[in-house]
Amino acid sequence: MITTTLRIDEDTYNNILKIASEEERSINSQIVYMLKKYIEHEKKNNLKNQETVTNK
Repeated sequence: MITTTLRIDEDTYNNILKIASEEERSINSQIVYMLKKYIEHEKKNNLKNQETVTNK
């Protein structure tokens, strides 16, 4: 695992903190979870886009 520093504005931090609290996660775990979900989403979208181009 890599350790890094992340700079985010206060509003974004507070929003993530609220979500993390509701889902009973630490803010770090919530950020990692959100990033993984975003990457998963992007991979699916890119695959769909490639299939659309291939099928034309």
